[in-house]
Amino acid sequence: MQSIIDVRKNVPSGTIVINHPRRANAVPAFGWIQLKQALDDLHQEKQVRAVIVTGAGSVFSAGTDLHQLQTELSRDRATASHQDIEFLNELLMAMLRFPKPIIAALNGPAIGSGAALALACDFIVASERAYIQLPEIQRGLAPGTAMALLNFRVGAAITTRLGMSGEKLTSQQALVYGLMHDVVAEELVWARAHQLAEDFASDSAQSLQMTKRILSETLAESLETQLQVAGAMTAAARSTSHARSGIQAFLEGRAPEFD
Repeated sequence: MQSIIDVRKNVPSGTIVINHPRRANAVPAFGWIQLKQALDDLHQEKQVRAVIVTGAGSVFSAGTDLHQLQTELSRDRATASHQDIEFLNELLMAMLRFPKPIIAALNGPAIGSGAALALACDFIVASERAYIQLPEIQRGLAPGTAMALLNFRVGAAITTRLGMSGEKLTSQQALVYGLMHDVVAEELVWARAHQLAEDFASDSAQSLQMTKRILSETLAESLETQLQVAGAMTAAARSTSHARSGIQAFLEGRAPEFD
């Protein structure tokens, strides 16, 4: 199994890098498993007080690997596709319950399930050219998982707008909505995320852990149910003829034609 996740055990922050730049850091099914393993590894490192998640190159993550998804759907592997969603949901809940702060360093776009990954982090530091987008509706799919997390973070109005239009939410717009912690020049994203991690290193690790536990046990409990429902709807959307034609059109670089 090829590793597309790099883990760097720095101090005071550990770093998880999605390293699949030839496909815009799209994540195949095994990538979600590798991300979960990376979190588990950093959990054990006492000197690591915070975790930074970023992408290689100029994109944070394009989300689900549509090349792999197309292959699964062409083989009628609906069970495998549903299992992929379960892996992603397990990762997202593990991030919400992770005892250390997690910072998303958005070096570029966070799209689809890549947006869900960023939204599961406690803080987002983004470049001026970064954006969040849920484009699934344009590809015959449903953005269930990312919508659940977006609703969790900012509410139904913005979630409805982004989920049903597929439009981009720029980093400046996200900053106004309180979705992002800071927006900086592209070359300063990593430095700002690292500075934030250093700030956490001076705080009480026990207090940070208890604060995250309050959030996960009081707020994230309902989110877990929402993710399960969203996952089921996402899996159902993948089984439609519109999903097949939409994915094919995207991979061929043309506009889809839905009947």
